[in-house]
Amino acid sequence: MLRRSLLIAVATLAPACGQDSGNPLRATSPSRAPGPNAALLFVSGSWTTQAGQPRELMAIAADGTQLQQLTMCARAAQPCDILRVAPSPDRNRIVAVRTTPEAEAGAQVLYFMDLSRSVESIIFPRRRVESADWSRDGSFLVFTSATAQTGNEDIFTSLPDGRDEQNLTETLNVRERSARIDPFGRTATFERIDAGGVSRIYLFRETPITSGPASGPALAGTPYLVGADADPTFSPDSVSLVFRRLTGIGNGGLGTWDLLVTTGSAGATPRTIASGPLFRGAPDWGRSGIVFVETDAQAGRSQLVVVQPDGSGRTVLRTENAGFRMGAPRWLIP
Repeated sequence: MLRRSLLIAVATLAPACGQDSGNPLRATSPSRAPGPNAALLFVSGSWTTQAGQPRELMAIAADGTQLQQLTMCARAAQPCDILRVAPSPDRNRIVAVRTTPEAEAGAQVLYFMDLSRSVESIIFPRRRVESADWSRDGSFLVFTSATAQTGNEDIFTSLPDGRDEQNLTETLNVRERSARIDPFGRTATFERIDAGGVSRIYLFRETPITSGPASGPALAGTPYLVGADADPTFSPDSVSLVFRRLTGIGNGGLGTWDLLVTTGSAGATPRTIASGPLFRGAPDWGRSGIVFVETDAQAGRSQLVVVQPDGSGRTVLRTENAGFRMGAPRWLIP
């Protein structure tokens, strides 16, 4: 039943695959598609030397060279601040969770952006979207969004232009966040925050992968308690998962986070692949390894890091001032 539910959703959406004519492309914003050697996307405010500015979308090669700025909306009449992105299989299109400078907390919406054509549109006006992911074949999206009824996030699917939206969870006292589709489009993983505020990793629909109560205080400005598990994603073969675990509330208020890997089955013991008193952001797993942003608030430094699934082969691709808020890396080559 776990996988059958998602398969039904996929089958419902599939007939409209590739129908771009419904995309409401009403706006333009200068952008460009990633170059042929680009392997990773991430967001950063390093397009300027002034820290704290809105984040644009960047691309970089697998060896850390050939940095590209793909968007130029931070200085627009209505500037954007890009929080998270999910690339389509053709590399030219993305969906982006965006906000604007000085917006109220949580005021973030989902945009469709065709980077090669410099066109964009809001997919769901007046909806607070927390995260989004694009299916490997490009036929549908999975996203998490707060509902008007409860204010908590549920998991939804839709076509890339927002049509045929379906709520897959519809829970009242539970928050489902950061959903990611497995590489074969059969299921999804997500973080589930229960009524007691404990966040754990689940497989769709209700299979817990990690367990145990959160063990400490809340991290200010987030929904997480120390001990919380968050931001899971699949390995390229869909056998394993990587996620992050909150271990402390220090590090300048960013918290300290470990990265862990586990098999996609209940009861397995996760193994830690990156640890220590630093912030580690949401990871992404591709054929070249697991990528994440690591921030040392005391040193004022953020690094774009790749490690292998056993924690070996640590490679720093890029180092920036922490004030540029580098984050949300995604492999273009899964």
